[in-house]
Amino acid sequence: MLNRREFLGAATLSLASLGASRCRREPERVDVLILGGGLAGLNAAQELIDAGLKVLILEARNRAGGRVLTIKQIPGSPEAGATQISTSYKRFVALAERYEVELRDAVRSRYPGGEFWISLDGQAIRAQEWVEHDRNPFSGVLAQRPPWALPFSAFAGPNPLPEVASWRDPSFAHLDVSIGDYLGWNQRQLDFAFGINPGYGPDADSQSALMWLQIARAFSTPGGKLIEVQGGNDAIPLRMAEAFEVDMRYGAVIRSIDVQPQGVSVATEDGRRFSASFAVSTLPTAALRQVSVSAPLTTLQRQGIEGLNYNRVVRAYFTPTRKFWEEDGLPPSIWSDSLAGRVFALRGNRGTDITGIQSFVTGPAADRLDTMTNADALTVIQRALEEIRPSCRGALVPQSLISWGADPFAGGAYACWQPGQISGFANALAKPAGRLLFAGEHTARAARGVEGALESGERAAREILAA
Repeated sequence: MLNRREFLGAATLSLASLGASRCRREPERVDVLILGGGLAGLNAAQELIDAGLKVLILEARNRAGGRVLTIKQIPGSPEAGATQISTSYKRFVALAERYEVELRDAVRSRYPGGEFWISLDGQAIRAQEWVEHDRNPFSGVLAQRPPWALPFSAFAGPNPLPEVASWRDPSFAHLDVSIGDYLGWNQRQLDFAFGINPGYGPDADSQSALMWLQIARAFSTPGGKLIEVQGGNDAIPLRMAEAFEVDMRYGAVIRSIDVQPQGVSVATEDGRRFSASFAVSTLPTAALRQVSVSAPLTTLQRQGIEGLNYNRVVRAYFTPTRKFWEEDGLPPSIWSDSLAGRVFALRGNRGTDITGIQSFVTGPAADRLDTMTNADALTVIQRALEEIRPSCRGALVPQSLISWGADPFAGGAYACWQPGQISGFANALAKPAGRLLFAGEHTARAARGVEGALESGERAAREILAA
């Protein structure tokens, strides 16, 4: 263990021996290197700067925020990541107050008679027709649930997890099995509820029941209500990056991380080298496995880095030129089995008018789209929309496409835990490897999403300060 004097003194030691032979440039030295400028990295940096340390953030993109992104050039400024924010996200709310970013109650308008209808093999099915429809594979209470509600309805019963953080407790390892093994549903039911527009992974076999129990416990926690951020959700990370005294290097794609007893050396693809007493990696595992890492990683940590995948998500945005949903009499939003996936009517600028149409595609459909260019994928999605909803032909202007699965710095939108992975290596992924610490939503214990990212950054910073 280093005391505070030894810790601060370590930053002045010569660390050139950690890699000078491989690079002519003298490494730039700081107290702590943060790899990744998303919310986890920014929150870790804030904690360390508040404690008086010199911090440098290396961010591969040309912006702060990571997977928190507001597309401001599209009417209504839709969110491409971190879509829903709740008052239960205490750290997020505290940051908004600290950086004077306005929060307000979310506006959730719904279309008269229902927001969604169902499209299966091109057949239009109204929500009220679903209970008795021959494509409905369920009976009883679940038959009354629309397709988009089935995953949460499946885990809405008594939850064995006493609190959200219990999911990583070894005593619940027996729940780290596939959804099918846990629920006991037949294959047709599993394929329908967890294979069409899957929220996590490509199918039911790839999703841990323990992960879903944690999600259900998080959503059932009382006291939270949806809120919106003035200027978009990425206003928080952007304001953080601007406001506090931290050096941020954009376009810094990490090539290698070398951990030694005296410190950490990091090299980027453009030949720059940096050194510090400690480093915090907030890179998703899908991005970290593209980096050469020389560190005292345990077997479980290596398994986690190599094995934990992220849900592939494609978001396509269109601007409507006329109210085609009024022409065909169907609700504006769709749950479909087509390449258009789930189609959401977006109401931007806190209004009730529909300002955009978003196609939210996951699972195997997202995999197919990720083999195409963005322009081709937009065209394919638009054609799928026009096939299942002819009234929208000629009424959609393509705007933008965001694929988190194709993003080399993300590898997906959020961590998807397969059966056996939580009990196998979830705890290990959050532990230090010498002077290299880890953060990111996949290492959080008691929170999910953006709040989990903030929790993880806070934890990594405090581990450094306690060293």
